[in-house]
Amino acid sequence: MANFFAVRSEIAQKLAEVVGLKKIYTPNNSVKVTEMSQITPAAHVNFVRISPSDSAGNCKVNMLAKQWSVTVACRNAQSQQDDISAVADEAGSFLQEIIELLSGWQPPSSSRPLSLVAVRDGYGPAFVYLTAIFESKEFI
Repeated sequence: MANFFAVRSEIAQKLAEVVGLKKIYTPNNSVKVTEMSQITPAAHVNFVRISPSDSAGNCKVNMLAKQWSVTVACRNAQSQQDDISAVADEAGSFLQEIIELLSGWQPPSSSRPLSLVAVRDGYGPAFVYLTAIFESKEFI
């Protein structure tokens, strides 16, 4: 039986190559983690969405585009002040390394290499979250 979320696990394993990340979270190990209890710097890998990409054989074989988010979470006590530039720079460095690592890399469960489709950011009183969204392809 195929694992629908196999690429998520493969991305999480690949992220172990990023020096300095203290924790890699997926839904499998983050159910009880709160914002303040998360270990940082961290990467969170999650399923985003799926969309049909192509089909063949009277639609009996479908190529699906699956999107995966990789969110870098960084925290810095000094960022609770007025300037978050130090923690934003740290998160940005991690995000750049992750984009370089994953763009063009082909997870074993994907029919095509990962492609970067979007980048988003988010901020809290003590946290910076930078998210890269990657797309994999799979025939079903």
